[in-house]
Amino acid sequence: MRVSKVQRRHYDLPIYGAGADISGDSLLKIGASAGTDNGMLVTASGTSAIADSFGILENLHDYSEVGDTLMAGTKFVTAPVELIDCPPIITIEFDLTAANAIVCTQAVNSTTMTVTSLEDDIDGSFIYVVSGTGAGQTNYMTASASGSCTLKAAFTTDLDTTSYFIKILPRFHKLLGLSADGKLTSQAAAGAVAGAIIDLRIRRAGITEQMDPTKHAALTGLNSLKDVRFEADIVIHDGVLNPVD
Repeated sequence: MRVSKVQRRHYDLPIYGAGADISGDSLLKIGASAGTDNGMLVTASGTSAIADSFGILENLHDYSEVGDTLMAGTKFVTAPVELIDCPPIITIEFDLTAANAIVCTQAVNSTTMTVTSLEDDIDGSFIYVVSGTGAGQTNYMTASASGSCTLKAAFTTDLDTTSYFIKILPRFHKLLGLSADGKLTSQAAAGAVAGAIIDLRIRRAGITEQMDPTKHAALTGLNSLKDVRFEADIVIHDGVLNPVD
């Protein structure tokens, strides 16, 4: 874990306009509809209270030209957004050890994955199999429920009860888990650390990329790479200088 060397105020992040344009300079908020805009930014407007305001869209989101990010993982549309409230940003790795991963509680041989006590409302998460049968594969959740999720496609190699995986939680998710050595842990249930993920990256073979379900939902063989890792930029919500309780 480290404080980001460059405290960025601008990020290219996934946008959902619900089939319509979003004007440049619009206020954006975190999407709150599971299965539709979870892990995306949407227009913030109206005369009622606006929860989870996030940033300002820098340029026109032209739906007719670029479309929208889709929860199905078939389209990933990003745009530059200026954060309106930028506390220190922390770059943190996801723990890839089985000790801090989730064991499959039954075989996975289709797009349905049943895992005892899996948390709800994590649509837009990625999965990475860290050990056991099927190790080295990624997948992407198009939907989630308490105890199960739907995958973008079946794994190339089916998983079984020897398989351990991590949840690479969606952007803007607010419940995290941390290991003693400062990494993001995975557990079936929701974590209890108050924070929020801003963005996700994969590093492999010396190349770093923003995680994108159109590119990174069906990778295989990653366990053969010495340098593979997954990272998130996050903010911690409950700090001694910025308490929430």
